[in-house]
Amino acid sequence: MAAFSYENSPYPMRKALVDAQAAVWGRLGKPGTWLDGQQRIAVCHEVRHARDCTLCATQKAALSPYMVTGEHDTLDGIPALWTEVIHRVIADPGRLTKGWYDRTIAAGLPETDYVEIVSLIAHLTAIDTFTRALGLSLHRLPEPEPGETSGYRPAEARVTDAWVPTIVWTEAGPNESDFFVGPAANIRRALTLVPDEARSFFALGGHQYLTPTERRAFDGKHRAISNVQVELLAARVSAINQCTY
Repeated sequence: MAAFSYENSPYPMRKALVDAQAAVWGRLGKPGTWLDGQQRIAVCHEVRHARDCTLCATQKAALSPYMVTGEHDTLDGIPALWTEVIHRVIADPGRLTKGWYDRTIAAGLPETDYVEIVSLIAHLTAIDTFTRALGLSLHRLPEPEPGETSGYRPAEARVTDAWVPTIVWTEAGPNESDFFVGPAANIRRALTLVPDEARSFFALGGHQYLTPTERRAFDGKHRAISNVQVELLAARVSAINQCTY
């Protein structure tokens, strides 16, 4: 695995935060639920490459992304449907529509693969953005590791109030009982079609942001700044990123 370190950070780092990010880094190249190690790392390379795509920049500047046609600047070896998902989620997520999602799935991308790809985008973006904010070079991606995917799909996952199948909070089976604890939260259901991705992402979020319990302690101070200040920053960043959640 590529070395993961913040030894050049200009700021002191919480050990628990570094350990959480290192754990994510350690599983990027391992076989996932639906994508093997090589495919997962290929997705990660494309996520970074997509940020400089000319077509994406032109589409984002247009009144509608569908007014602009062309081909994405892409690396070799990435299926076209994967490229479309990665580039659109990276460049212009606020204008994705259910129609776009339905066409992507109908064209042959399994919804399970879609969720795992989106999860990889989210994991890598969280750590890469954090690293850039420190003024540091991005961490080198790990090498892919051999092995078989698990192919595990929870029987309880179904389409309800989201585009993709998710597990309803009160319907979780015994295999996901560790994840569905505490007050119900729709955002935590987002990746539950691929439960290991949901576990990993929200474990990371608990260190980069706050845990669900900490977030509800509105007068608390679990970081170097108060929870109120954390929420102010989170709300501002969400507004800038046009997060509709």
